[in-house]
Amino acid sequence: MKFAFIEAHRDQRWPLVIVCEVLGVSRSGYYRWRERQQQHGPQQVRHQALTAFLLQCARLQHGVPGYRKLWREAQDAGFCCGQNQVQRLLQRAGYRSCTALKPGYRRGRSSLPVLPNLLNREFLPGRPNQAWVSDITQLRCHEGWLYLAIVMDLGTRQIVGRAMSPINSAQLVVAALEHAWKKQEPTGAGLLFHSDQGTQYRNEDVMTWLNDRNITISMSRRGNCWDNACAESFFASLKKEWTHPLGMLSRDEMAAEVRYYLDEYYPHTRRHMTLGGLTPSAYTAAY
Repeated sequence: MKFAFIEAHRDQRWPLVIVCEVLGVSRSGYYRWRERQQQHGPQQVRHQALTAFLLQCARLQHGVPGYRKLWREAQDAGFCCGQNQVQRLLQRAGYRSCTALKPGYRRGRSSLPVLPNLLNREFLPGRPNQAWVSDITQLRCHEGWLYLAIVMDLGTRQIVGRAMSPINSAQLVVAALEHAWKKQEPTGAGLLFHSDQGTQYRNEDVMTWLNDRNITISMSRRGNCWDNACAESFFASLKKEWTHPLGMLSRDEMAAEVRYYLDEYYPHTRRHMTLGGLTPSAYTAAY
């Protein structure tokens, strides 16, 4: 009776903690009572039906699929649900894929090299071909993802190298570096190349390409996006200013739009406040 009285007067201004204290009941007891009352509500009925369907699919597939594949099964069957909801219901039911990692398991550290952060957020080197930064982003297209790797010269904020591919690999980075090297013709011994700790940048092919040209390699600290803020900021501008307003495109259409932004709009039209309000091309010409 006391819990029912509290539920009936929840819309009053009295805080729950005071009402429970006056009536001599605990808040935890009230919430447990409330949960029991909702067990047969419409939402709970939907959750029970969805859970039963998910567990049935799991049994038919011998406990192999994880929550993502079971979520797709539920979507195909007409259930309106999200991945997180499916994961939560399966965890509550005690289901675990037979292929899932054991609780407490931790993947071993990669043997790929991680180099120190030599750039140290010195984003104003003072002259071209002294410091390059690079990163990879993904753009959603009708056929799937389009991956874009760029190389930016911090001295002029020019995008001196770029490469696009439906596959995110070390070869994408090598292609962007080849583009930048051919365009800029720098002195490798006086150049610093900075990136994050992604496996594409720690790949042997990329490391060999850089070492063969005597380029000094620098990497961001683990999980610290601010160490590569210039490349991250460029991708944010590309998406906000250009690709997001376009909506969903094919890969070829998206690639054409990105090339136009990188080759025409960004260097010749878009003013950069770090360069004193000049465009990258105008700043480079005046250097």
